[in-house]
Amino acid sequence: MRRGLTTLLVLTLILLTPILNLYAVESSVSVSRALYVRIVPPWDVIDAGVAECIVDAVRYAESTRVAVLIELETYGGYLDAAFTIADTIATAKVPVVVYVSGGKAFSAGTLISLPAHYLYLSPIATIGAMQPVSIDPLTGRYVPINDSKVINPIIEKAEFYARLRNRNTTAVRLFVTSNLVLTAYEAVRKGIADGVVENLQSLLGTLRGRNVTIDEVVYRFSDIGLEGYSCSIRSRFISLLSNTLLSSVLMTIGIMATIFTIASGRFEALPLALVFLALGLVGSGFSPNLISIFLVLVGAALLSVELFLTPGFGALGIAGIVMLATGFALLPTGGPTYIAPGATLLEVSRYVAIGLGATLGLLTGFIVYKVIQAKRRRVELFELAGKVGRAVDSIPAGATGFVVVEGEYWRATSLDDVDAGSLVVVVERRDRVLVVRKYVGSS
Repeated sequence: MRRGLTTLLVLTLILLTPILNLYAVESSVSVSRALYVRIVPPWDVIDAGVAECIVDAVRYAESTRVAVLIELETYGGYLDAAFTIADTIATAKVPVVVYVSGGKAFSAGTLISLPAHYLYLSPIATIGAMQPVSIDPLTGRYVPINDSKVINPIIEKAEFYARLRNRNTTAVRLFVTSNLVLTAYEAVRKGIADGVVENLQSLLGTLRGRNVTIDEVVYRFSDIGLEGYSCSIRSRFISLLSNTLLSSVLMTIGIMATIFTIASGRFEALPLALVFLALGLVGSGFSPNLISIFLVLVGAALLSVELFLTPGFGALGIAGIVMLATGFALLPTGGPTYIAPGATLLEVSRYVAIGLGATLGLLTGFIVYKVIQAKRRRVELFELAGKVGRAVDSIPAGATGFVVVEGEYWRATSLDDVDAGSLVVVVERRDRVLVVRKYVGSS
């Protein structure tokens, strides 16, 4: 009886061994690959486009169970975008490492660094200065914000990120309230950063053997290979439009163009004015998703009207092409599948739309070039100099009569005495009267 129980126990353990090994594998993951995202000049401003790029990178890393390495070199950026990035890093299901490779990661750059699982700085790096400021888009002047309604939420959020990774909350508070700035070695001594490394290769060597525990899964760093992650066209476009100066210029052009279009009655140019207005709204914080849908729908309508309802190809068609290309460039690639197609389909559609827009644009430009060339060409329809005709009347020298040239009757002044029925040659045309002389040659 006892021998039978022992045998049954051994068989049970043998059967459970694969399952136990599976749980052992799931509880410890070796990290040998990392997505490498660079937030450096010229794309160094923490804005909505950069936020979208980092969120996409983290989501992709989670789906493939690889780490994320973010290289930073920034003066900062926008608070909403910084919170979006920091929240994504704080809740990431894979390790996220931030490396300040250049001389700075100020303001929003510091904020997004705090929730990283590991934060390393180059020897020349400085970090801090997180007091929020407002920017006057017309003058570009920075105005520090001291309102507690704004400051206190930032402090609480920054301290939450710091506590999450066991960083110095006192220094973090001073980053916001006193614009404290720390050098790389000071940041390590005060418990803000995890270390100082000379370059990217040194960082990878430092990470080897370290581990991160997320949801009871231990991620162990081994020899890490980097996989470059490029931000999408949409993300870069949004970053470009988020520039306050460019946004103000686009809005100004759009408003002025709309006013002049309506005042002059040339409504065919109104769609192009709307494009400038829409792009200016994106830079002002308006949803790029709604702008993209508006541009695609209006662009498709204008192109349809131009192709099927109006003769030729003019301003409406050009505006439709511009709207379609711009709208597809801003088209979102994320979102639930039950309200939007997959990211791959949208990305392919975007490239097709841009290619189609570029092709139609080039074709339109070629047609316009040919039209301008034809208009500039000298008209030869009524150039009759040198043509031979026949006199209808007898025309004495200096007198006027009628001649037939190229099958048409013309009033003509003759330089010679010309008999009726004789041949004449056209010397020139003066308005509606030809100057002719007697033709000497074979008839």
